[in-house]
Amino acid sequence: MASKMNNHVLAIDIGGSKYMVGIIDIKGNIIESRRYEWQELTSKTVVQSIIKSSRELVEEHKDISLKSIGVTIPGLADPREGIWIESSFSGIKNINIGDILQKEFGLPVYIDNDAQACALAEKTFGACKENKDFLYMTISNGIGGAVFANNSLYYGGFGNAGEIGHCVVVENGFQCKCGNKGCLEVYAAGPAIVRNFIELGGDTNSREITIDAKYISELAYKGDEIAIKTFDLVGKYVGKVIGTICNVLNPQKVIIGGGVSLSFSLFEQSLKDTVRDYIYISANKGLVIEPSPFGYNGGLLGAAAIAICGKDHRYNWGNINN
Repeated sequence: MASKMNNHVLAIDIGGSKYMVGIIDIKGNIIESRRYEWQELTSKTVVQSIIKSSRELVEEHKDISLKSIGVTIPGLADPREGIWIESSFSGIKNINIGDILQKEFGLPVYIDNDAQACALAEKTFGACKENKDFLYMTISNGIGGAVFANNSLYYGGFGNAGEIGHCVVVENGFQCKCGNKGCLEVYAAGPAIVRNFIELGGDTNSREITIDAKYISELAYKGDEIAIKTFDLVGKYVGKVIGTICNVLNPQKVIIGGGVSLSFSLFEQSLKDTVRDYIYISANKGLVIEPSPFGYNGGLLGAAAIAICGKDHRYNWGNINN
């Protein structure tokens, strides 16, 4: 019994508009998870909120002995030192979140960029168990990505590979908080979907409903022409970047996660059509592009995968089933 109860971790998924905490076993089964909306995004409030929510969850599951904690970071992270370096959309910088949580809970803490973590979850629990080379992309309030190459996470020369959201899709386009103009993130992430909808002439007169990407997707599924065109744009912008990246990396699969991926069918056709326009087809004949099977739980399972695999999760993903 003791061995079974030690095979659990505390997972913390920090997002741009929400965060989740959960207790998960080493097979990826979610024992319990809770979702919270941010009331304020500052270094102090973020840390206080996740500690409070995590403490409440742990206290209610005292019968489960946790082995470690995993945290997904939106933006730049230093997994070795446990530092949340930066999230361009929030202005949060340089939080030693690993050290803070280790002192609070007395457990080993492992962190990584959210997309890197989600890619690890796809490899260990999800759609890419049999794939050595794949690209993961998350589309939510922001856009990020990760590369699994030759059976390990690829971090690049400076540790920040996968910043897909900051590929430029419109020259001299809208200003991005990263400092550049025309980034994919400001043309296809959640807030951009709302702006595109409005610019195309979408109806924003309803005062009872928040106009967000989810609402626009609901309109599209009901046949609203402007909402449909809005998601066609998502496919075109995202497809342009995916096609270019595939020419360089030649992955077996592209997995799309994040909240917007729940509306994948709305932009699937325009995405794949655009990819074909940009890709070297003969070199990428077997390419598969599909949504993550995890839905909103991708980040949480990514945090769990990090917690289970430990500090060297870049290479040690295989230990997850041991």
